[in-house]
Amino acid sequence: MKTQCLLCVFSVVLACCATAVPAGGAASVSKSMALYARDMEFYYQNKRPEVLPGILRVFDAQGVLADGEKRLATAAFLAEALRHDASARGRVLPPAASLSRNARRTLAWTAHLAGFPDEAALLGQLLDKDDAVLLRQIQESPVSLARWNISESSVLQMYWAAFFAAGKDVWLDAIINAALRYSRLNAAGLQNNPDYAAGAAAAASLYETAPRHAAVHARLESFLKDRTNSAEIDTLLLILRKK
Repeated sequence: MKTQCLLCVFSVVLACCATAVPAGGAASVSKSMALYARDMEFYYQNKRPEVLPGILRVFDAQGVLADGEKRLATAAFLAEALRHDASARGRVLPPAASLSRNARRTLAWTAHLAGFPDEAALLGQLLDKDDAVLLRQIQESPVSLARWNISESSVLQMYWAAFFAAGKDVWLDAIINAALRYSRLNAAGLQNNPDYAAGAAAAASLYETAPRHAAVHARLESFLKDRTNSAEIDTLLLILRKK
């Protein structure tokens, strides 16, 4: 379990920070990147909508949004933040003309995942004829993130991003349940099950995130109290670093 954690660990914030800054980049740029990444990770503890445009702008400038998985994670974060604070929408949408295509694509996913009633109009502003494939993907995807299965790393990242935005148990519980599925599959020797790898990644991400987030640690403790399955108990004890 610990070895898997070291190999499979995910943190959307650390992944974003790890994006290389150009050799000639000013120190203030990388500092800004780190600060905005921290604002994102701990947004649910200190909701300041004024930082949302900066997160999008800096991630865009540093090439973070060129990666499809990080683009989706950023969109999930922004969507959850805007869903819980309608007044913040005007800070992010419609986009500034200076934003890149990757940023506009990020905001298209944001508009979809936030469930805005004027989504169609927003997508018309954000996407052009060269985005026809993306538009179809967005339209065919569930609006509610809760209907996206944690079957691959991109969706796991989206769930973490949504949790960072609002601190809601619905996102955290889904990650914990994925980790517990992994524990049962592992105990049964079903490593080839399609849910195994995703569950292992979920367990790894919890192992790394719990020490930094009291809310995550507390939720894991509450799950531990209700467990009767020995494999699940062992996994939770490992994640909580009690074993």
